[in-house]
Amino acid sequence: MRAGCLVSNTHILTCRHVIEKCAAPAKLSSKISLSAWLIGVEGQPSVTVFLEKAAEGKKPSDDLALLRIKEADSLDIPDVEFAAPLRHSGKQFSALGFPASVEQGRNATGLLEAADALGLVQMENQSKLLVQGGFSGAPVWCPDVSAFIGIVVSEAVKHEIARCIPSSILSRFFPALPVRFRIPPSDRPPIFDYSDDDPNVQIFGQALSDAGRALRVTVKKSGESFKVSLAVEPSDGAKPLRGKYVTFITHPSFSNREEDAYELFSEIGADGIARNHFWCDESFTVAAIADACDTVLTVDLAQVKGKPKGFR
Repeated sequence: MRAGCLVSNTHILTCRHVIEKCAAPAKLSSKISLSAWLIGVEGQPSVTVFLEKAAEGKKPSDDLALLRIKEADSLDIPDVEFAAPLRHSGKQFSALGFPASVEQGRNATGLLEAADALGLVQMENQSKLLVQGGFSGAPVWCPDVSAFIGIVVSEAVKHEIARCIPSSILSRFFPALPVRFRIPPSDRPPIFDYSDDDPNVQIFGQALSDAGRALRVTVKKSGESFKVSLAVEPSDGAKPLRGKYVTFITHPSFSNREEDAYELFSEIGADGIARNHFWCDESFTVAAIADACDTVLTVDLAQVKGKPKGFR
């Protein structure tokens, strides 16, 4: 038994070395046909999958493969969402793998650490069962952000650790993968003076721009408050936004009954633009996190041109 992540009704994401072992001694090609068992799908059907593409390169972060499901028309599976947290370190994880080819699988849990020099996130085992051979390609669940944050790529059983490829790298390989940037409450900066503190500057720095992305902002008077409209779009000739979502980070003091207004998630529209808006009484720094956390755009609302009188 080998593991992978069913990301939609059409595709499975896994590690290249998993497919190499399953297909051996044949070389990787689109002609490779394998059988996959869809866990979590009603009836747990067996389907036929073909290799759509495999990442090139020899680094562990290049150890990726994308499989296409032949019977996709008969499946009704929503896209699986991943998350890119502000910090991986200290977050919990859970992963289901198939050590020794155990058919029902085994769960391993522990804590995540920061990404290493290659961008892989370290996983420290804390359960009786270690992340070991048979876990490669399995999705890594993180309850702190209520989403998957990567897939297992390697295990160092002697040291009781493993490593996973995080969502941002997965999205570079498979741009259609939905990824939300998240700052869970435990990572949010404290506010000591609500009238003066601008904690987004602490996290994202001063105003940033990106040659391939544009952040458009307008501020208009709306009753007793001000309406801020935001849009992120590709610059002329740039590649489309990827990851399905753009996260707009407002001010940690924002909240209402319907949503967490600090993180405003926007789907990328058919026109390739992600839009959102909110109301506020005074200016602060807004950040837009796009391309599955690879792009950070910020703007100081006080510097927006054409802002109405009274907005400071």
